[in-house]
Amino acid sequence: MEIIQSIAGFFIAIGILVTFHEFGHFYVARLFNVKVLNFSIGFGKKIYTKKTTLDGTEYSIGLIPLGGYVKMLESRESEDPMDVGLLNQCFDKQSVYKKFLIVAAGPIFNLILAVIFFIFVHFSGIAGMKPYITSIDNHTLSSSAIDGKYEIIQVNNTPTKRWQDVRVEILNSVVNSDDLNLQIKSDLDNIENISVRYDKDILKKEGDIISNIGLNVKIPDLPATIGMVEKNSPASLAGLSIGDTIVLVNDIQIIDWNSFSTILKENPNEILQIQILRDGSYRDLVLVPSTKEIDGNEYGYAGVSPDRKILNDYRVLVKYNFIESINKSFGLTYDYTILTFKMIYELFTGQANTNNISGPFSIAEFSGKSLSMGVVYFVYLMAILSISLGVLNLLPIPVLDGGHLVYYSIEMITGRPVSEKIQLIAQQFGLIILFGIMILAFYNDYMRLIG
Repeated sequence: MEIIQSIAGFFIAIGILVTFHEFGHFYVARLFNVKVLNFSIGFGKKIYTKKTTLDGTEYSIGLIPLGGYVKMLESRESEDPMDVGLLNQCFDKQSVYKKFLIVAAGPIFNLILAVIFFIFVHFSGIAGMKPYITSIDNHTLSSSAIDGKYEIIQVNNTPTKRWQDVRVEILNSVVNSDDLNLQIKSDLDNIENISVRYDKDILKKEGDIISNIGLNVKIPDLPATIGMVEKNSPASLAGLSIGDTIVLVNDIQIIDWNSFSTILKENPNEILQIQILRDGSYRDLVLVPSTKEIDGNEYGYAGVSPDRKILNDYRVLVKYNFIESINKSFGLTYDYTILTFKMIYELFTGQANTNNISGPFSIAEFSGKSLSMGVVYFVYLMAILSISLGVLNLLPIPVLDGGHLVYYSIEMITGRPVSEKIQLIAQQFGLIILFGIMILAFYNDYMRLIG
């Protein structure tokens, strides 16, 4: 089921993002009266084709859904002389400024789509976990936290409501080599301002920036109380019910849900002697966990989940009115765009860990997980992916939109187009760079899978 969700999520996300990207090229080309011969989503053998009589454009879907293209009329590709009217519709006969705008439209439309997605997310509301920590490495915090947790309410004077907000602001600070100042609040509403020092090479480290920076996340201590029992599951057959508290498993004391879950996972198809507390009385039951395969490994599975009421104190719903959603979405799109450019620069200059580059398998995994969490989370992921696609295509690498924009910029300055010979040589180098990035991304995905 997880694999199906991942595949479905990947194709839905890529399909929408690529279609909107190519539509940007298509729309602006048509706006300038440039004839579009083919509008294709995907490559390879065409599995769907439709040609309209109105504009003569062929719309198609390719077998390989990893990209798309818009093919426009070019005078140099025609062996026969063209009349003036048709000649004026050729892409290569347009002014350099029009060609620049047509090419730039694809990435720009991806950024516009991200804004639209973010507006939907912020207006609908997105849930997340409050940024609670227990401590910060190399810092002594006040002892005013009753539950041992402190909430990060600001990062560099920017309010933070979810862990995602904290992560973005920390990345912005690290990439810009700025000071990192946190404002935290205890259970008693005591506020502290903390200046966090970090290693300048922190981006080279693997793992999450949160832990690498020295923030120790507060993990909710879930009690070993059952909140849900699946029908016909091993737990149901054993007689476990909602509200039961697990006390002992094979004479091992259970202190929280994590300790119970660990024993279950480590003992597939094994007989477990369980003592529970139900309605003030202790009862002895026998549980035999079944086997469930996750990422190629076998784990014990009982079909129960904990009572998650305690998590309500850790959750937050971030929601804005429509006007606030628009303002927030433009700001967030800008922040993510700048951050993505800077992170790519750090990667190319060796200042960031290349192991963090993700390929299609990782994207599929993220897509599947976000899709299972709900539409809002999936749309949020698509917004981030849309920004990534837009930024990637703006990179000054030949064969990408950004490479062509460099050619047109040179032409604007010099008054002469870049020679086809130079473009051909540059294209070969661009293909080498892209293939190198693709190989690295696939390698990282492979290592994560076997890891």
